[in-house]
Amino acid sequence: MNYVYYRDPKGNFGDDLNGWLWPQLFGEGKNDDPDVFLGIGSILYDGSPLFRDLAAQRKIVFGAGVRPTHKTFQLSSRWDIRFLRGPLSAYAFNNQFPYIADAAYAIRQLPEFNNLLHLPKKYNVSVMPYFKSVPFFDWQSICFRLGFNYISPHAEKGVAHTLQEIAASRYVITEAMHGAILADALRVPWHRFLLSTPHTEGSGVSEFKWMDWQTAIHLYNINATPVKLYRKSFLHQEIKSISGNRISAEFFIPGRVKSELLKTLENIAEFYLSEDAVIRRIDDKIHDQTALLRSEQSIDTSSFITTH
Repeated sequence: MNYVYYRDPKGNFGDDLNGWLWPQLFGEGKNDDPDVFLGIGSILYDGSPLFRDLAAQRKIVFGAGVRPTHKTFQLSSRWDIRFLRGPLSAYAFNNQFPYIADAAYAIRQLPEFNNLLHLPKKYNVSVMPYFKSVPFFDWQSICFRLGFNYISPHAEKGVAHTLQEIAASRYVITEAMHGAILADALRVPWHRFLLSTPHTEGSGVSEFKWMDWQTAIHLYNINATPVKLYRKSFLHQEIKSISGNRISAEFFIPGRVKSELLKTLENIAEFYLSEDAVIRRIDDKIHDQTALLRSEQSIDTSSFITTH
């Protein structure tokens, strides 16, 4: 299959999981394969550049999520949706297709997953910001001051290393959704914080995808911790009035935001984890979908062992 996913030039752990995980489950990808595989990511939306040149190819959706826009996403007969990330994604398609959970939970099907699950804990707390929050601060310095471990969302040392860092943590504080998802898969309690995502990703997109995933794993009404990135100046209202509400005078004040970020991260005390019974159901369903797709693709499964 041809594994298609978003690739950030500097790397993004959540997206890069695709290139690491699927070849281990389904074999090496082939760019000229007529079957396109869409796994991890909020990539299902009208006008996505990922699908621009793939109209004639079969597109297998294996746990991908919807990215909300103002246009409905029209499906042709070339779409083969096996399962979606969560109930909000399913609702976007009029509940025509089932959901299980985010495709990244398929990591639990790998033979070496139990090794990750039982890694010794090296860190009490690890922090992973959203990848677009990285340029705003020296995160290594912030984590050092707090006595926390920093996990880069760019995964410069590779996806496997990042997974090991999460697994070796007792708790994870994360702005990156796949930091939380992989922590949950690895049974590491996690807490979400928000910094740049309302601005760099958009609050509508960010809240939709988090709620889509959290509802799929039966976590409702849990707390997240926001830290304001931009502040209004004293000229804000006057400038909005003069410009007819077209200009907003908001500024990034690094020292003030950093001080609040340090205090906020230090005081986080609530951590979350889906129930084991929920994880077992996800494992069973993804196991069945994985086995079905392997059989359809005529993949030699002799070297594969699943754990669920």
